[in-house]
Amino acid sequence: MSQSATLIADPSPAPLSGDVSFAPSCHGLLELLLAVSDGRKDQGRDHPVAVVLALVAAATVAGLKGYTAISGWVADVPTEILDGLYTRVEARPGGRPSRSTLWRVCTDTDGDVLDAVIAEWTTAHRLRTGEQACTSSDTPAQVRLDGKTVRGAIGSDGEQLHLLCALAGSPGPDPAAVIIAQAPTDGAKTTEPATARALLEPIDLRDVTVTADAVHTVKATAEL
Repeated sequence: MSQSATLIADPSPAPLSGDVSFAPSCHGLLELLLAVSDGRKDQGRDHPVAVVLALVAAATVAGLKGYTAISGWVADVPTEILDGLYTRVEARPGGRPSRSTLWRVCTDTDGDVLDAVIAEWTTAHRLRTGEQACTSSDTPAQVRLDGKTVRGAIGSDGEQLHLLCALAGSPGPDPAAVIIAQAPTDGAKTTEPATARALLEPIDLRDVTVTADAVHTVKATAEL
């Protein structure tokens, strides 16, 4: 994932009616989701991508799994909250997206752009809430590389999806570490070093310690 999310709409908040309000962190996520393009056909776009993805994200954080469970959760969202989401993206309230709409938006979304949006939001939120300490020569920030095979995710070639992630955190068992970039490896796990260099290339590594397992002990990565 080498691209960065950029806003494609005016980020100034649209006014909400009544007493509906959102946390500042939610404002930022919704606005960043406006950068995710709509992969659906021109017809039947009553529900903006940003709204659908925001609802899916909230349902996922609430512990829901699967489109049926998520659509049931969306059905219980208060009307004023739902209408507020549409208003913020300057769209007319369109009711509640159905299970099929949730599925179409999620499956047609550009995964790389969505990854970039989420990484940008989590990184900014971490810095804004002060969870990441200021770096110094004694306690440098840390970027950790870690690859995992995703259970149940099978590609068209029959191979399981293997993702390499770059996590930002402080040295030690930091529970507040966040994923700042991730990308699938191309084929075998032995291609992780090349994927790692692509992930690290756009990241500012000044005063940062990068850790990884033994498969990454190659000259090209060390030079980077």
